[in-house]
Amino acid sequence: MADDKTPPDAKADKASKPKTPALRIAAKAEGFRRAGIAHSLEPTDHKAGTFTAEQVEALKADPMLVVVELAP
Repeated sequence: MADDKTPPDAKADKASKPKTPALRIAAKAEGFRRAGIAHSLEPTDHKAGTFTAEQVEALKADPMLVVVELAP
C-alpha cells in the first residue's frame, strides 16, 4: 500500500474548495481552443472539478463555445 504523503493542511484545503460543475461543451468551430483543450463540434462532457473557477467563467463567456452545466 502506498503512503499518502499529502500534508494534512493540503487535504483540508482541497476539501474546503467547492468543486466546479460538470460541463458539456461544444465548439462552434472544430478544434477551437480554450482552457488548454481543443474543443470539438460534438458536445463533450467534462467531470466536475476538471476546470478551475476562472476557466469555467472564461468557457461560459466565450461566444465560440456552447457550455451547459450538468446536474451533479
